[in-house]
Amino acid sequence: MDPGAQHEGVELLKVLALVTRLPVPPWRGDQVRAYHHLRLLARRHEVTVCALVLGAVDPAHVAAVRALGLRLEVVPLGLATAPLALARGLADARPLQVLLYRRTRALAHVRALLARERFDVVHAQLVRTGAYWPEAGGPPVVLDLIDALSENFARRAARDRGPLAWASALEGRRLRRYEPALVARAAATLVVAEPDARALASPRVRVVPNGVDLDAFPFRADAAVSGRIVFGGNLGYFPNVDAARWLVEEILPAVRATVPEATVHLVGARPSAAVRALATRPGVSLVADAPVMAPELASGAVTVIPMRSGSGLQNKVLEAMAVGTPVVTTPQVAAALAARDGEHLVLAGTTEELAAAATGLLRDRARAQRQARAARELVARRYGWEASAAAVEDAWADAVRGMSA
Repeated sequence: MDPGAQHEGVELLKVLALVTRLPVPPWRGDQVRAYHHLRLLARRHEVTVCALVLGAVDPAHVAAVRALGLRLEVVPLGLATAPLALARGLADARPLQVLLYRRTRALAHVRALLARERFDVVHAQLVRTGAYWPEAGGPPVVLDLIDALSENFARRAARDRGPLAWASALEGRRLRRYEPALVARAAATLVVAEPDARALASPRVRVVPNGVDLDAFPFRADAAVSGRIVFGGNLGYFPNVDAARWLVEEILPAVRATVPEATVHLVGARPSAAVRALATRPGVSLVADAPVMAPELASGAVTVIPMRSGSGLQNKVLEAMAVGTPVVTTPQVAAALAARDGEHLVLAGTTEELAAAATGLLRDRARAQRQARAARELVARRYGWEASAAAVEDAWADAVRGMSA
């Protein structure tokens, strides 16, 4: 589909997009998804982005959002008042992240914007925007939940220890009550994968997969560094930190028993202290906040993505498949993909299985290259951002038609 053409049967809509991070730079998963959906749909609709942002905002990022053809209103949420916002959780059963983002002045700002502009539809990203939805009689809401966050926190609680495990379990219980209430209020709810749709168990939920920008992630079959295992992503996000630790502390030593020259290359934004500590180990390197991810991913002879927590469709998998780096990952991650084990990627669940799969691809380059080509073809065929944006547009149009029926 021509991304500049009007989607068949969809009239121009006036859309308010509620987000909690600027879509530029597209570093985290929610930013990547918002960036590609909104930049494409701004070519066909009048889209105002209302960004409810914790902390300072870089003026260059503001300018970059507006350069996409998006109107932008930044609503700053003070960090100094964050503890007070969270303290409301003692009496309010909503998820703590919802309470963190709910501020009285910001709420008044959004209410005034809704009253002034008369939007056709509200596109709300993540549960944390729930406090800002229009009241009854206002425009319909399409909720881009991305994934079932209650499932994410339940898995995190099983991996965390001490107070963090308790906090994750508490947030998971709150989300398990709050998510269905939001889904029931929304005209439609979007998630990235079937497992998330099944977890939410509502006919109002639609699967809208993520995509990958094939121009930004070109196929590079000849770029791999011999013996290099790469892992990329938001390295401050708990599921990725947990996966990086498993890779370095357990999987890499098992690989080196057969491939002594094997190394791990960690790359991504906001590396935590735990990830930085991993990079001090022999054979482990780290590139923090890489301006361009594609060359870093393409430098891997294989990528091992040993996710034990988290949910949804992992952008890091699609991006590695796009650049031609063979993927080894867990069944949990692959459940969100239309990919076949042994053809597009290799599935493994234990330390020994993951190490054996990585070793096999490191030692058999012909097999690795066949898998890489098959994976690139799959991504090109099934995971384009234009098709993903068109599915969002359909949800907007259906929500508006539903209001007028």
